[in-house]
Amino acid sequence: MKIETPVLRRLGPVPFWRGESRCLDSLETIYRRAISAAESALGGETAHDASDQHQEWERNHLQRRR
Repeated sequence: MKIETPVLRRLGPVPFWRGESRCLDSLETIYRRAISAAESALGGETAHDASDQHQEWERNHLQRRR
């Protein structure tokens, strides 16, 4: 799974980082685990599915307000 971290990459190396691996590599590992845990909590639903559902809800909600 490819983790997108454009903001972190733009910031560059973290000053005073004392880890054995690069900070960005460590954060990508944490992000990957967080994504997996979130998908499990949502019953296997992916972030993309949740985004689609949210957009559909917004469309329906806005139509009802008219």
